[in-house]
Amino acid sequence: MKAFSPLVLAFVVSPIASSAVTAQSAACDTSLAIELPSQCDELPVSHPIEGLENFRQLTTPDGGIKPGILFRSDQLYDLSEAAVAELNALGLETIVDLRSHDELETHPNSRIDSVDFDVNLPIGSDPADIEKIMPLEVAEQIRPMWFDGKFEEINQLLEDHGVDLRQTRIDRYQDFATKFDPQVSRFLHLLTDSNNFPLLFHCAGGKDRTGFMAAVTLLTLGYSKEDVMPDYLATNVYTFGELEKLVGQGPQSLRPAFGAHPEQIEASLQIITDKYGSFEFYRRDILGISDHEVDAIKQNLLIQN
Repeated sequence: MKAFSPLVLAFVVSPIASSAVTAQSAACDTSLAIELPSQCDELPVSHPIEGLENFRQLTTPDGGIKPGILFRSDQLYDLSEAAVAELNALGLETIVDLRSHDELETHPNSRIDSVDFDVNLPIGSDPADIEKIMPLEVAEQIRPMWFDGKFEEINQLLEDHGVDLRQTRIDRYQDFATKFDPQVSRFLHLLTDSNNFPLLFHCAGGKDRTGFMAAVTLLTLGYSKEDVMPDYLATNVYTFGELEKLVGQGPQSLRPAFGAHPEQIEASLQIITDKYGSFEFYRRDILGISDHEVDAIKQNLLIQN
């Protein structure tokens, strides 16, 4: 599944296509219980690559990142010739894949001829690996219940088996910040080398693992936690066509798995402060990114005033 891969999507529903214009206007005016980025209407939403719903440039509130240099995306699996041509036209030099080895084997990326450097930095397992979330027999019961619209029964089933997706998702985000230091360090080191750009980084849906890596990048550049949120929540606009079905019609108990939730990214950033005292200590002493290397990253990514 290219555009979205949390939990139940892997075995309940199929991807839903939507146009960029319709998705943005509908998302920004929605009454659905989803979080939206500040100034949603001004978000430059487009879907320039066929088959990629969550492909976009890393953005900041002040527009401080050089255009055409750093992209985040969902997985590049089974892309059309047109999509491959569009990615080639960007002149990509490096692709960083944050998926697990199993995901790479089952959903390999399409070959992009312009890319000289493919890097795999696995940040945990596929979020659609339901056996790590709940007993398999529970997951198998959910599928027919979903199609029959028995959402209260799904809520009760998960409660009976002690499945708390809200806490599971928070735990997962905290793991990003505490269990994958070598991968995060390697990614930031890639950003110090100007020869690696343009660079695209992605996971399966471009939301969780990619969202965390984007947040770390923005904080390294000197942006605040508040500045991180609009880029993180942009997923809810780009993938609104899916969220409209899943959040609008799905059971309450499964909603923490759908879309971007501020409390999840906040949990990953807060545990950095709780465990290490500050992001600067985490960046310098845990990830091994020196102040000199931060300057190199800023030189590569930021528009110089």
